[in-house]
Amino acid sequence: MRVVVIGAGGLGGPIAIAAAASGAEVTVVDADVVELSNLHRQVQFGMADLGRAKATALAARIGGRGVVARFEAGNAAELTVDADVVVDGSDDPETKFLVADQARALGRPYVIAAALRHGGNVFAGAPGRACYRCLFEAPPDDAATCGDSGVLGPLVGWVGGVAARRALALGGGDLDPAGSIWVLDDLRRGGPREVRLERRRGCVCEGP
Repeated sequence: MRVVVIGAGGLGGPIAIAAAASGAEVTVVDADVVELSNLHRQVQFGMADLGRAKATALAARIGGRGVVARFEAGNAAELTVDADVVVDGSDDPETKFLVADQARALGRPYVIAAALRHGGNVFAGAPGRACYRCLFEAPPDDAATCGDSGVLGPLVGWVGGVAARRALALGGGDLDPAGSIWVLDDLRRGGPREVRLERRRGCVCEGP
């Protein structure tokens, strides 16, 4: 199974580690470098990694491939064309929508993971099912980020673990998770809440 993980930070780390542990071939895409402020929640890195490219450092840890680049329209097709499943673990709404749109264009299953403050969510998509734009339609103009608002350290491991599980299922041909979002809003609840979605009339995923 070939898994492309966008983002090598708090979410991308556990997603990539879990995917690699399952035997998948993992490509990690990220343009950032490791900073001291990352270490409390990005457990895949240590002091020796400070200043290194996150994609390179994470790929070395899991035996995968690291691409030091920002995922954007100009390279999206090249980076995902061979993927069995694409997973977003970035902290940028525009990137999340681009990942979903690119995966849909290629007919690939995908997972979008998000975490902020004390909660997060995981969306799973696949051809013929409700897509990310069925749920959110378009990126918000003023979305908060982890850098602005913070995120609870253990939360990213929880959200990342849920995202990895969905991604491995989709990449292995099990499309049952597709068209659903898992909401993780309280570490004390014991598990995420699943909401299954219907395709939104007029959404781009319905085609012309």
